[in-house]
Amino acid sequence: MNILITGDKGFIGRNLIEALESFQNIHIFRWNRDTNPELLDSYLKKCDFIFHLAAVHRPIDESEFEKVNHIFFDNILNILRKHNNNCPILLASTIHAESANTPYARSKIAAERALLTHADIMNSRAIIYRLTNTFGKYALPNYHSVVATFCYNAINNLPLVISNPDHVMNFYYIEDLVSSFISHIHNIISPEQNGFYSLPKELEYKVTVKELAQKIKDFKFKDKDEVREMLTDEFSKKLYKTYISYLETLAMK
Repeated sequence: MNILITGDKGFIGRNLIEALESFQNIHIFRWNRDTNPELLDSYLKKCDFIFHLAAVHRPIDESEFEKVNHIFFDNILNILRKHNNNCPILLASTIHAESANTPYARSKIAAERALLTHADIMNSRAIIYRLTNTFGKYALPNYHSVVATFCYNAINNLPLVISNPDHVMNFYYIEDLVSSFISHIHNIISPEQNGFYSLPKELEYKVTVKELAQKIKDFKFKDKDEVREMLTDEFSKKLYKTYISYLETLAMK
């Protein structure tokens, strides 16, 4: 089975590839902005499933939102139709698409609509995940996740800046998300009533910014026994695993 992953060097892409590499009989086509553009046509002709993760989140030029998040994806869909390839496509979108009040959100909802139109034309599966904040290893500080930023800052003795301590944030853990993504390869799973996909509510963690910062500070300053006593719930365990991944990255440098 040929699986195309766009954005293979990104946060979700790297974790997804690590998980898929343990599967037999799966060949991964990897695409990122440094890949030879001529390979894309070949990949799209041969692929049996697409995880479309390529996107920009904080570009210098806001026009990049439309160019990358919508137009590039629309080009992918056009090439698939050229090759009459109706393989399933999983699109990583965002909960912010619901409001469509920012250039980022508008580019994402445009991509969603393009995929739904393509699925109608090609009689193919459109799998659209509207994601919330996601944390885990490989997330870049000051870019992907406040968890990554807080972990990085705590480890490097930098301040954890909090502008709104009581703000409640919702989080997915990357390994839960990747497992959910992979389940679509061999199974047809119905979307929620709104037509989109998300993780089960028990895998969506709610925490205030102040509580999040305190947990990460405790990981740094408490001894091992005290930290072990903190790990009584799944969120804390996953957060600590993420914190350790940044310590390991630092130790490798």
